[in-house]
Amino acid sequence: MADNDKKPFVHLVPAILTGTAALIASLTAVYVNLRDKDDKAQAQAQPAQAKGEAPPAKAPTLLSDKLELRLDRIAVHHDGSIGTTDWRFAIEADGQPLLVFNQDGLDDTGGRNIANPKDVATALAVPAGQHARLTIKGWRGSRLRLIEGEPDVVGEGAVGDGGMPPIPVKAKKDSAGDFVFYFSTNRRNAE
Repeated sequence: MADNDKKPFVHLVPAILTGTAALIASLTAVYVNLRDKDDKAQAQAQPAQAKGEAPPAKAPTLLSDKLELRLDRIAVHHDGSIGTTDWRFAIEADGQPLLVFNQDGLDDTGGRNIANPKDVATALAVPAGQHARLTIKGWRGSRLRLIEGEPDVVGEGAVGDGGMPPIPVKAKKDSAGDFVFYFSTNRRNAE
């Protein structure tokens, strides 16, 4: 194209002005929409302020009183008999029944002395910052036991916020039953 074939700059001015006007119009629409949302939020807060009340504040995240407790595993030091032994365990929190479960075929033989109970979990009410006393009682399975008596093994520990140490559960004589219970806990936020 030759120099004399170029159009003068003045011919581009209407296109530049049209583009600028469209940009200003879209920015104005965005501003109006944002301002309307802010005005609606202020209008909702004003009735409470007109009554002398403070506007509602965002509630802080609180921890629930519910603490989830899960039995992860049982280490068997002595199962209480020759071969494998069936046991029934009861767990109490502050003297109140929490859960009962059977654990069949516990074995103190090396390599088989860890039991992984399935679905032994519950929730208990323990306010944040406080503890509950856990008591674990166990009865060895026996066909000859007709009347339920004193537990064969007993152990105690505490549950609350933070890590939970393992709880030893033993008979007076170790060979009659000696276990260690490993729990995990989880506290959820209040909803």
